[in-house]
Amino acid sequence: MISQRDWIASIQGEHEDTIYTERSKHCDVNDKLILKKVLMQGSHTQTNHWLANLPDAAVHTVFEEHALDAKVIIFNKKRRKNYRRTNGHRQELTKLRIIDIQGIEKPENTRPPKKEKEKSEKRTHKDI
Repeated sequence: MISQRDWIASIQGEHEDTIYTERSKHCDVNDKLILKKVLMQGSHTQTNHWLANLPDAAVHTVFEEHALDAKVIIFNKKRRKNYRRTNGHRQELTKLRIIDIQGIEKPENTRPPKKEKEKSEKRTHKDI
């Protein structure tokens, strides 16, 4: 859990997943972070989930950047009281890149080669 929320992280072959969380002020860009509170793991062949943390599981991440989320406009109004207030807010975010997930088997990148379809000759009405 990062910042009191549950996140889903995955590594799909060569593609690495990214997660946006609330800003972590104690870390800089390119710092590494190991998340050991993993509640559930899964792959194509097995799934592990416990009520508590998985003991051998860990997610290795890297801080990529600190950014701001899109602006949210808050408009307060009370009818017939001439009360109108407009406020804006931008949430500070941290982008995490998932490097590795430990504690479960790695997916194999060996896919069978695609079979090439044989081209059959098209017959037209002139060939008949």
